[in-house]
Amino acid sequence: MSPSRSFLASTAFGLSLAATTASADLTSAEVWGDWREYLEGMGYSVTANETTSGDTLSVADIVVQINGGPDIKEMSISMGSVDFVQGGDGTVEVVMPTTLPIEINISPESTERPAKIALNYSQSGQRMLVSGDPKAMEYDYSAETFGLDLTSLTIDGTAFNQDTAKFSLTGNSITSLTKVSVAETRSYDQSIKWGDIAYDLFFKSPDSVEAMTVNTVAKNLDFSGISTIPADGMDMSQEMAAMLASGFGFKGNFTTQGTETKMEITSEDGTSKIKTGSGSSAFAVSMGAEGIHYDVEASGVQIGGQLAGVPFPLFMEMENSGFELAMPVLKSDDPQDVSLALNMTNLSMSDIIWALFDPSSQLPRDPATIAVDLSGKVKVLVDTFAPEAVQEMVKRGETAGELEALKIERILVDAVGAKVDATGDLTFDNSDKTTLPGFPKPVGDININLSGANALIDKLVAMGMLPPEQVMGARMMMGVFAVPGDAPDTLKSKIEFNEEGHILANGQRLK
Repeated sequence: MSPSRSFLASTAFGLSLAATTASADLTSAEVWGDWREYLEGMGYSVTANETTSGDTLSVADIVVQINGGPDIKEMSISMGSVDFVQGGDGTVEVVMPTTLPIEINISPESTERPAKIALNYSQSGQRMLVSGDPKAMEYDYSAETFGLDLTSLTIDGTAFNQDTAKFSLTGNSITSLTKVSVAETRSYDQSIKWGDIAYDLFFKSPDSVEAMTVNTVAKNLDFSGISTIPADGMDMSQEMAAMLASGFGFKGNFTTQGTETKMEITSEDGTSKIKTGSGSSAFAVSMGAEGIHYDVEASGVQIGGQLAGVPFPLFMEMENSGFELAMPVLKSDDPQDVSLALNMTNLSMSDIIWALFDPSSQLPRDPATIAVDLSGKVKVLVDTFAPEAVQEMVKRGETAGELEALKIERILVDAVGAKVDATGDLTFDNSDKTTLPGFPKPVGDININLSGANALIDKLVAMGMLPPEQVMGARMMMGVFAVPGDAPDTLKSKIEFNEEGHILANGQRLK
């Protein structure tokens, strides 16, 4: 099963579990009906046994199932019972047991292995109160503690016990507010706050020594997000592209005030131990007909490890790090926006790592900074989430998209005493792939500033990493593409691509 469809399934179920008041009356049947409508609107089928006693509607043996699709044959999620209790003030309280069993059965396509997963969802001090009306409900939920534990796992007929597979998720001080709105679309606006969350995973191959342990702690985790599905539902057996085109979409933002992850990986080569952490971090993701967007950033990043086969520990840290990607996913005859950015600010490494390639301390060991910021226009020729169509294009020697324009907002590398800084603005003619054989003809320019290059070359020669006989050729090449800058040991270059197909460096024609 693909990660995207697994995410949708778990999100649909999670919104139902963890979903102030408006001046209207609700009934227990209407609240349970909202759960069903959401799940069925996502393309799932829902079965359950419903009984009513006084003001309480009990729903037991709930089964949520999806049949068919491009990546799974069948998947079902089963759980125990949930009570919907009618209040005298027009609200409904959703009462779940202290421990709620959940069973997931996955029957993928023939190339994958079937799996059966049994979990226990536990809570203490929990309360979920629903208010509003059937077209605008609000779920107010809180719990002192919660947990999710793996109780059994079977993959392709092989049962894993506690010695081969463990999973647990625990947290405290959770509060959430979910606003459900039903109009032209069905939307879910949710905010959640946790105190601390701990995640523990252990898995060992039953056929070898390979094993992995992961322990993660996140402090003061916040989430806010909105998901939207068509009011008349959608077919989950469709390709993702069809779902997006029908109106499905979501966006969410996570923030934490500190994370720490410890990993231990065992293989035939030995055991590797890795530890990562950050002072704070944020993650934003969105997906819709307009495209997909990821934005990740963290401060106070630390990465350390003792790798198998390496007799000493490794360590590095960064003041800030980040990655951002925005790209279209649906086919269009019109160019669409695309962007990519990443940064590693004030990256430093332990002296042990430096000693691997610079034992005599020839190179400056000041913190390094790397930054990339690109934007542009692309024409998507086939839906990104249609893998068969993409593969067919590749077989025919065609590309799935065309780059129409590229703007280099900045490319910066500042390390080991040298610095390169570049900007640029280019357009591309995809009808001309002869001017530059195999590539669309570019028109525009790139500006590059370089400092400390000669000093770095001298150090690399002294270290024995650059043969002296190659130095003259390297400096002659820099002389062809660059001219001296305004300060010592600086170079600058303007590379131009004109309409005639010529390439010029600082006004001198190269092609």
